[in-house]
Amino acid sequence: MKVLRILFYLLMPAFLIAGLYTGLRIWYILLIAQILLLLAILALNQWTARTFAFTQTLDDASGSKGGETALHLSIRNEKPFPLSMIRADVELAAPSENRQISFSLLPFSGKEFDFPVAMPYRGVYPLGMTTLQITDIFGLLPLRFDMRKLPFYRQPELTVCPRAETLSSLRGEVADEKLFGDRYLLSAESGSSISGAREYRPGDPLKQIHWKKSAARGKLYVRQYEQPVRENLTLYVDNCACGLAGEAALALADTVCEAAACITLHCLGRNRSAVLRALCDSGGVPRQEEALSMEDFERVRRWLARLPFGEKPSAGEFPPEAGDAGSALIVVTGACGEETEARIAAVSPYFSAVTLVLVGEEGQPPASLPALRLPVGCSVAEVLASLE
Repeated sequence: MKVLRILFYLLMPAFLIAGLYTGLRIWYILLIAQILLLLAILALNQWTARTFAFTQTLDDASGSKGGETALHLSIRNEKPFPLSMIRADVELAAPSENRQISFSLLPFSGKEFDFPVAMPYRGVYPLGMTTLQITDIFGLLPLRFDMRKLPFYRQPELTVCPRAETLSSLRGEVADEKLFGDRYLLSAESGSSISGAREYRPGDPLKQIHWKKSAARGKLYVRQYEQPVRENLTLYVDNCACGLAGEAALALADTVCEAAACITLHCLGRNRSAVLRALCDSGGVPRQEEALSMEDFERVRRWLARLPFGEKPSAGEFPPEAGDAGSALIVVTGACGEETEARIAAVSPYFSAVTLVLVGEEGQPPASLPALRLPVGCSVAEVLASLE
């Protein structure tokens, strides 16, 4: 078509020059015929762009990673005139699965298209037609435009929540020590077992004094009992794309959010609350979401699905939390550079335990922090369950 179009437009000045040189009317008639043909094509293309009707519907507007839905596209010509040829780009959830369709419509006819839509990554995806190219059978005057720039056009949105699987198969000591920090030893008047002793402080009950150790050391010591206290969790989600683009960025964001969802589910399953915070620009999505019970978990998953991943970092330090002995901090990030390490160190005193979850193979976790590494695209629950 491109060769034919070039030849067609080269003939126009040739006909004009031939008419001026010879004075024969036939050359002018051919030139006028070409101009009239272009005007007719232009009118038909504009008619097509303004009059064709369509509907786009999804079987399910939301789902979880690994699921599947379907996009139904119906295009109709409800007018008594035929339409030009149309080539449309159709956007699906995975960029590699985007499609292109071509069709032309006779008067009072229609076309139906059904596209299976896989959900390989979490996120919110606008689906359906994006750019259209309207042209004639010879390709003389193509009209190309982006439907997303039209004020009335709205694409159906698909919300894909991150996969969340219970970590119940995790050994108890792995779940507690690596996901929620070390056990904390608190002074108590009673307990299941004595963990050790510490020096006496004014106000300690006399019945807790460890007389044998006090006599041996020459100073007062009190018994200390094992009392694990973990009442809540603060989880920072680093929603930075780390310089990635395309499906690589989608895969990183998906694994980060899946890790956050699995850890939150693990926390709620043990009757602890969780507060999730985005560390980078959230693009209009609330920077924080809180889960007090299992009833809040689906809301957390939808928040993670809508959380955008970009390059703009949050200003200043991590927001500090005045934690108690039962508060723990987990930072889920795709990269832990010197700046991130310094920001974590700045808020560490506010928490009883800090754990870093590093997604991807790049960079080394700081030696000062307990860290877990998750490969991009892995099943988070399976990786955590395999920890020794």
